[in-house]
Amino acid sequence: MTHGKFRPVRLPMYDWPEVADETRDLEAALTDEICSALAIAPSDLEPWDPEVGLYDLWTDPALLLAQTCGYPLTHKLAGKVHLLGAPNYLATGCTGAKYCSQIVVAKNGPFQSLADLKGTRAVFNGPDSQSGMNAFRDTIAPTSDGCPFFASIAESGGHLASMDAVANGRTDVAAIDAVCWALAEQEKPGLANQLRVLAQTAQAPSLPFVTSTHLGTETHAEICAAVSRVLSNPQTEKSRKRLRICGFSKLSLADYQIILDMEADARARNYSVLA
Repeated sequence: MTHGKFRPVRLPMYDWPEVADETRDLEAALTDEICSALAIAPSDLEPWDPEVGLYDLWTDPALLLAQTCGYPLTHKLAGKVHLLGAPNYLATGCTGAKYCSQIVVAKNGPFQSLADLKGTRAVFNGPDSQSGMNAFRDTIAPTSDGCPFFASIAESGGHLASMDAVANGRTDVAAIDAVCWALAEQEKPGLANQLRVLAQTAQAPSLPFVTSTHLGTETHAEICAAVSRVLSNPQTEKSRKRLRICGFSKLSLADYQIILDMEADARARNYSVLA
């Protein structure tokens, strides 16, 4: 292994306070296994700046492993990170390494179909989200007739904030990452019980694990093998179960083409912006 400084594993995408201990445990297990495989000494690990932004984290040349979203992977991060694969999640709407979004409304609200949502208020977590924006847009596009579908659109900054906005009547509908929805049912039943799933989006590969492009092909393969070992190791089962992780699949960029296809289909229907 080439000598140098490296960053420990970070899994920021489902890092809720309720599961922070399990996330730290899994990050530590992954870091230890990768460092062992690559003969990286503890002194060669540089801690992250607590204030590091996600894009700076993902593109750090010293990155060993982090999790991102499929939409950045196929857009802003294209060519800037190396894809390894994605975890398999145990959640409704997840199959193998694929996941979807659950379109949620208030539990006691009047909406019974996607068509009922026309003219309502929608919220999404961010413009670079596959689950909160792109899959949502893809689901609405066929019924939009190329025109704005919602009366208003708001950006919440996160899936939990979107769920809270729907539950408290500040908006009417949101598309929630299926893993986030499962975590909400598990960790925040008081919130989840105020909501119900109206529809489910099409599936796409789940949130990808990436590493630095500055590492060689052989190193990428060793990291991938280390990740696979950790995500099937009985010693990490307790943390993985809490985080809904039940395995790992090696994937290629071709597997994420569906994300670009969703976007292209929406544009072809003259619905390029969630509106």
